[in-house]
Amino acid sequence: MVTGDNDPLSDFQITEEWIYRGEGNCNVVLSLPKSRKILRIRKIDRPRTLIGWLIVWINDFLYWYCGKGIKEELRDLKFYSTVMRPLVGRRYTSEADQVFLSRKQIKIFEDSLGKYRPEFRKQKILQYSRASLFDDFAFIPKDEYEYLPFEMSQNTYAIEIKPKQGWRPLSEKHFPACLFCMHQYLKAEKKQIRCLSKYCPEDLFSGDDIRMKYAIKSLIEVPQNNFRIFKNGKLVYGEGVGMEFCKIVEQLFETYSENLERLRDEFCDLIRTCLLTNLANIDSSDDCEDKLFCEWNKIIQEANRQICLPKGSILEKILSIQMLDTEGCSYYNKLLSRERLKEWDYVDMLLNKISDDCACLKCVIMMLGNTSRAGDELDLKFVPYLISAIAKDCSLMITLKKIRENISDLEMKNVVHTNLGQFLVNVGVFDLYPKRLSSITKHCKRNKEILQAYQRATST
Repeated sequence: MVTGDNDPLSDFQITEEWIYRGEGNCNVVLSLPKSRKILRIRKIDRPRTLIGWLIVWINDFLYWYCGKGIKEELRDLKFYSTVMRPLVGRRYTSEADQVFLSRKQIKIFEDSLGKYRPEFRKQKILQYSRASLFDDFAFIPKDEYEYLPFEMSQNTYAIEIKPKQGWRPLSEKHFPACLFCMHQYLKAEKKQIRCLSKYCPEDLFSGDDIRMKYAIKSLIEVPQNNFRIFKNGKLVYGEGVGMEFCKIVEQLFETYSENLERLRDEFCDLIRTCLLTNLANIDSSDDCEDKLFCEWNKIIQEANRQICLPKGSILEKILSIQMLDTEGCSYYNKLLSRERLKEWDYVDMLLNKISDDCACLKCVIMMLGNTSRAGDELDLKFVPYLISAIAKDCSLMITLKKIRENISDLEMKNVVHTNLGQFLVNVGVFDLYPKRLSSITKHCKRNKEILQAYQRATST
């Protein structure tokens, strides 16, 4: 079986250990420890009627006979590699390989995953023929440390953060609080969370030491689905699961004589430093050669000037993509309500507009959003918002290995120094797949519900 580009499509063999890593609204994620890979499998709504199951069976046949599912997965991966990887930076993202899962393999996974998946996630089932492999950011690539001239810990720790939305577009600047903070009240109403989180994305993205430290501490105290810690690829800390945080940081720093508050402070400082350090070589494609006519440069100058993040740091990368949305979902939803457009047409149209020699990808995206007026071009009007939405919902992982020698006099880009030793660091970003066009309407409806829930909670 081959892809549309005539590249061989790998058949996936279920021959090694796999671990349920988690899932979102669209994908189930499995860890493959031996190969240090992540298998991402697409999900679809679970049919509720006999006719529904018949439609799924027919679609599965069409996916196999016409290669529909394979083509859709290839489209998503092209978008990921052509748009999102250059925007975030190749140093912070993984290569992706499409693989083929047979109907029998899907059934094996479905049967085995039942005991791990949360009940509210079981409303969706695995989709036939749509899967891909990525590097597992819970591990540091061996080629980054195998030949280093100093001893390191055998253990690898990975801190996963879902940072969420760090700035407000025009239509949200009048909101009484950030969307994440207000969303807590809606989740509490629906009994989706046990207690409110004090975490605020705007604190994390502020670049201010005190605010960032408070944000990280808040994530530790109430992780929800925004904060998890892995040890050697296995989950050891998260919402309602894992060991005590104090034991984790003792093992991480390999010290058992410090008090918990000191260790917590050192941990927060370590994470903050990793988030603010430029671990990537800035691609020239990230910067427009002609700053005078750069649409993106104009947006940056007019945006919140108080936000100051180091160029090339992972937070700066993510926030700069979020800032492609200058208007907010209500503006785009009004435009969308007057048109009948297909969910995914904008992806292929965008890929056709992007050339290898474009000086600034953000400029191209902004110009498409500003100049698209009618006909086929109208689909591209929504591109800035949809790409921004991906960055508002992505996840990042900071991976650490303790260096067991004092190398405080050695300067290396991927080594972070703390008061309790040095760490080899890797940072990766994932969940960078295209959003449906209808997600604009979904986000507008959600924002309205969030505001109403917040008003009900604060009025009492």
